[in-house]
Amino acid sequence: MTVVFGGVPVRPTPRLVRRLAEPSQDGVIAADAGAATALAFGYALDLVVGDLDSLSAQVAAELAGRGVPFERHSRDKDATDGELAVERALERRADGLVLVGFLGGPRLDQLVANLELLTRLPRDSVLLDERNEARLLRPGEARRWAAEADELISLVPFGADAIGVSTEGLRWPLSDAVLPLGSTRGVSNEPAGSSVAVSLREGALLVTRHFVS
Repeated sequence: MTVVFGGVPVRPTPRLVRRLAEPSQDGVIAADAGAATALAFGYALDLVVGDLDSLSAQVAAELAGRGVPFERHSRDKDATDGELAVERALERRADGLVLVGFLGGPRLDQLVANLELLTRLPRDSVLLDERNEARLLRPGEARRWAAEADELISLVPFGADAIGVSTEGLRWPLSDAVLPLGSTRGVSNEPAGSSVAVSLREGALLVTRHFVS
């Protein structure tokens, strides 16, 4: 798994530190100010990408002193710094990407665009912050995980109707259900056991976990 740090500030909470320790890492790339977040989490960076307009001089100097390469881009570009960093990660042909610092922040437009990045990522890819994670299920895919008592689970149709949605281990189960695009039926479900599973036959389904505490 390649970890990509985006520009949204993220704190190294115990939960997120544990979560990032789960997959084996085969590289760390940062988009602009995401480099500061990577340092806060204790990661050694392989590359910093972007126009570097939000990276402090202090952090830039520290990274340069460590020999971290920079890929500088003009502010007049056709992609966000985050997307450019993701493109470099995809070139490594990793089994999946872990994107940190791509959720939240003050910019709704960038949040929506970052969620849509999931459509380009390998199957085992996830967006994380301190209290949320998001994955995308494609046709014929399924996902199972160990449930946490304080999590809320939402299943949101993404770009099209989600057809043939089935679940296990949820308080309000679904069996071969259709979730129309724009429907909120799948929002705010809860675990009913030690594990949860979700499968999809057709369409695309955004699977999110929100941790209340």
